[in-house]
Amino acid sequence: MKAVRYDRFSGIDGIYLADVPEPVAGPGEVVVRVEAGALNPGALPALHGSSYTPGRDLAGEVVGVGADVLDFTVGDAVLGRLQSWDAHAQFVAVPAVQLVSKPQALSWDVAGSLYTTPMAGLGAVRAVEPRPGETVVISGASGGVGFTAAQLALRAGATVVGLTSDAHVDLLRRHGIQPVRYGDGDGEQERILATTDRVDAFIDAVGGGYIDLAIDLGVPRDRIDTVVDYRGAKEKGVKSLGTNDAGGTPALAGLAALAAAGDLHIPIAATYPLTAVPDAYQALADRKTHGRIVLHPQDLA
Repeated sequence: MKAVRYDRFSGIDGIYLADVPEPVAGPGEVVVRVEAGALNPGALPALHGSSYTPGRDLAGEVVGVGADVLDFTVGDAVLGRLQSWDAHAQFVAVPAVQLVSKPQALSWDVAGSLYTTPMAGLGAVRAVEPRPGETVVISGASGGVGFTAAQLALRAGATVVGLTSDAHVDLLRRHGIQPVRYGDGDGEQERILATTDRVDAFIDAVGGGYIDLAIDLGVPRDRIDTVVDYRGAKEKGVKSLGTNDAGGTPALAGLAALAAAGDLHIPIAATYPLTAVPDAYQALADRKTHGRIVLHPQDLA
């Protein structure tokens, strides 16, 4: 079978396909025939100077079941994560505890995009605990983490102000998010305050000074969360909760149910066959699209 590998320490150009043995399910594992798996921006910085296989999210069909697995059988449709980051492959062996059942109404592409980035958005929302009537500001509100966080904060009853580029203003408005154009230093704070008279919570999905902006806006430090600026969070006493703090597989199942019901929009920007994985990562690096970029491991065209 084919699997993505990276051990040449040369950025995107070092990603390649290798022929590897098909996995066998060990105790507590299932083998999944992977139908879709999203790329995540957090993988890009690691593609220099380290041996790293960049893939965690997956969705597919169970084709093998190991001993002690009670929750899944052959033929089940599942989604989840591979903790070892080897999910960009035609078949993977996955601990059953890292998977949930895929709702029938959910597309493979969305199912294979739900773990790393949307769960980071959920973790951030849980960190700041938005309440009805409050206002939450989200930097990077049109990105994968921010867009999910904005929708979940709206579901909690909060008003959401989303910092975004001019290109995504209409997108945010269509989803009930109040857009504010980012950039221009102090002008950004003024534009936020022209939209709302107070900010109760702040989620940073961008980094680069947004913790300081949140503090300047008067947001209590225990209601500021960043999923990017971990050093700044430690220095300034704010939260840095994300994917691993969202609630695990029960929370993932909840996101899948919301997406299947049409109550959580996970946009898909583009899909690529496994043979075009460098092109897929280049598209991710170019950041010219809104939505997830997804690999189809069974497509070797």
